[in-house]
Amino acid sequence: NFEKIYTALNLQGTLCNETGQYNKALETFQSILELAQLNSFPAKIAQTHSNIANCYALKSNTVKAIESYQKAIEYFDRTVDPYEKAVLYGRLGNLYYLSGNNNEAIKYYKKAREIFAQNGWEAGVATTLMNIGNCFKRIDILDSALVYYTDGLNKFRSIGNRPHNEAQCLANIGNTYQVIGNSTEAERFLLSADSLFSKIENPYSMSLVNRDLAYVYLETNRLNLAKQRIDNSLNLAQENGYDDLVMGAYKQLYLYFEKLNDYKNTYIWIKEYMTFKNLYEEKEKEANIDRLLAEFEAERKEREIELLKKSDEINQLKIRRRTLNLYISLLAFFIAISFIVFLYDSNRKKKRTNQLLSEHNVEINQQKEEIIAQRDEIESQRDLLQNQNKLLEQFRTHTTESLRYAQSIQAAILPSEKVLQQISAESFVLMKPCELVSGDFFWATSFDDYHIFCVADCTGHGVPGAFMSILGITALNDIVARHRVTKPAEILGYLRESVINALNQNDPEQQHKDGMDIALCSLNKKTRELQFAGAGIPLLIATNHALQKDIECNSINTNEHNLSLYEVKGNIMPVGSSPRMKPFTNITIPLQNNSVYLYLVTDGFQDQMGGESNKKFGVKNLRNLLLSNANLSSKIQHNGLNTTFEEWRKGFEQIDDVTILGIKI
Repeated sequence: NFEKIYTALNLQGTLCNETGQYNKALETFQSILELAQLNSFPAKIAQTHSNIANCYALKSNTVKAIESYQKAIEYFDRTVDPYEKAVLYGRLGNLYYLSGNNNEAIKYYKKAREIFAQNGWEAGVATTLMNIGNCFKRIDILDSALVYYTDGLNKFRSIGNRPHNEAQCLANIGNTYQVIGNSTEAERFLLSADSLFSKIENPYSMSLVNRDLAYVYLETNRLNLAKQRIDNSLNLAQENGYDDLVMGAYKQLYLYFEKLNDYKNTYIWIKEYMTFKNLYEEKEKEANIDRLLAEFEAERKEREIELLKKSDEINQLKIRRRTLNLYISLLAFFIAISFIVFLYDSNRKKKRTNQLLSEHNVEINQQKEEIIAQRDEIESQRDLLQNQNKLLEQFRTHTTESLRYAQSIQAAILPSEKVLQQISAESFVLMKPCELVSGDFFWATSFDDYHIFCVADCTGHGVPGAFMSILGITALNDIVARHRVTKPAEILGYLRESVINALNQNDPEQQHKDGMDIALCSLNKKTRELQFAGAGIPLLIATNHALQKDIECNSINTNEHNLSLYEVKGNIMPVGSSPRMKPFTNITIPLQNNSVYLYLVTDGFQDQMGGESNKKFGVKNLRNLLLSNANLSSKIQHNGLNTTFEEWRKGFEQIDDVTILGIKI
């Protein structure tokens, strides 16, 4: 019986959706939902939440549509239906894309792609790749958009028999190259798309591709080809009633005649374009007004229904109140009879009752006095707490202001971006303090033929770590900038002496254990010889050339661009007092004419807790992330690392300072 009722109501709701009766469809699906919940059918509950979300999406109510899709996903988790779950992730991505929230759209598209890939649903993988490309194109990260469009195109081609999807990917790639300014590649991909759309006879896409090709030819002054494509686009648009494309063709015609210096025809088509544009916009306004009126009427009917329901509830309450009044009246009548019957006995006991009342009054007065005394005590404690809260707030404000001032001081002594730019135009630094001030720091300087740079992780974080970082930067300025020491091992040796002397670590009474881990590089820009010394922090090198065999290093992995990541370890002793006080090792790496990317990384990123399992991000994951992005620009690497870190620790507190310095040599 349930299956029959469910099927009938589901069909009714679907028909209402298809005919634009969205409110009636919502009513029907809500009835199905109540029935499914009553009979405990998770699969039917999930599907009904999905249908409700579709209704809200068609009504342009994005917030409620997203909310219903999320509920559907929760139930699909219970029913273990991965295909439906992946489809819902894709629909959520579409809603966020339409609302302009590209980051959330990318997140849900990637979730959908992961499930499609795990289950071998290639068409779903290809579609999500193309959608992710659309998001990156909208936020102007065009190289990433091209990568996803190309992957989607290859995937559709491997599936076969999907000419429309393949043509759409080709058109997207062509449009992206057009935005970049690469007219040759734009023309090549758009012509391929045009050929496929013509074979499958898709007039809207054919008109759109002809319009895009016309812009390419106008930009490259191939005016005869431009005119041919404009005419093709206009004819298809007029034959099929595509007003937006007709308007675009009119605009291209006046641009075409403007290129020919034919001002008479330019004026004619500008006038045609403006007239058509005004009519088009007026028609859109009327359509929007009709839609808003329909929505208003639907909302008004919903409110009327709600008012009728409330009115019915009020009537039910009135009936209950009358019944209750009747019961109360009957009860009062019986009480009165009982009172009359026992009146004589009551009078006889009157004296005793008065005596008892007097005793009760005495007790009540005593209790009242106790309550007043307790109230006064509570008010006194409340006033004391308020005063203490004010003092705590003043202390917190003063402390925060002091920390912000300390933050500005620490920022002022760190090197500026110009110093890094002198070393390499392709460089970035990601600093994410755990608190307002940081125990991590980076430092760089250039003089004569040398570029010297480092990253350090001081003991602790917050204020103690910040003091140590200022001590380290001051010492480095004295050792390198003033005394011109260029050999990393010697610099670390002098730095260790400075830290020990500053903290009285040679005094056994003090027992200071403060210090810092550091990785320091010195590059001779003429000979391209790189020297490195490290205390607890290694040097990571991404390159497509093998390092010399006599250099002690570990090859970690190789990515799809044939880039390998090498780890060059320093010493395990810190810069500070420790049981092991040997000279630091100086490692020389000839770079010759090879292009390399150097990374100096503290342990805050890899130690951060997060993710679905609340575990550390891990050294291996961080290094794979660095290697996979090593061929990208420094800006994209910086943004990618920052986004990955924030997504990983979402819902968790940051546990340590994070610093990553990347320099391309």
